Amino acid sequence: MSDSPRIFADFVEGRITEAQCRQLLGADAEWLARVDTCLRLQRVAKAPNYDMVPYVDTQSMFRAQFGQRPARQSDFWPKLAVACSVFAMVLSISPLKLHIRDGSIAVHWNQQDPQAAEQQVTTMLANYRIEQQEYLQKQLQLTQQQQASQLILLKDYLTETEQKNRRSDMIELVEYLNSQRQADWQYWQDHAQPSQARLDYSTAYPSKRSQ
Repeated sequence: MSDSPRIFADFVEGRITEAQCRQLLGADAEWLARVDTCLRLQRVAKAPNYDMVPYVDTQSMFRAQFGQRPARQSDFWPKLAVACSVFAMVLSISPLKLHIRDGSIAVHWNQQDPQAAEQQVTTMLANYRIEQQEYLQKQLQLTQQQQASQLILLKDYLTETEQKNRRSDMIELVEYLNSQRQADWQYWQDHAQPSQARLDYSTAYPSKRSQ
């Protein structure tokens, strides 16, 4: 009886190497072809070719997770602060002076020292730069937090998708190998086993002619 089915099964289950399997199979072209097919399947399983990463609509994901929220309105305080700073700068530069006393407002022109006016302008510009830097830093932190949340959601989605694809590939491979082994076993039942039975019978009960 040919040992090719058993040798092939040992190779599939990892009990012998490829070289040992080919050496034991010898010139059995049919089973050598099955060995080549099995090797191709193993290479595909070890290095799967994934599809392109699908487009992820992060805005829809956020709306589905956190619900529909009204658009965040921009804070008017930074704009008001800038306007007040500009107005104060204009008042400090111009000779126009306002005085409020006992509920009345007095306006008069006053000549100011150019050096003192320049110093006031420098101070106002420095304060304005500080306010702008604080506002930009706040906006930058908010943007970074939003990007970090989106990256976390994207990573979770890609990880889950990859695990599902790998699990599906392994299930298909196992089903294929099981069906292949069943086909090999059926082939052995239909061809090799009857031949072995006839051989055993002829050995145990030699014909009278041979006696």
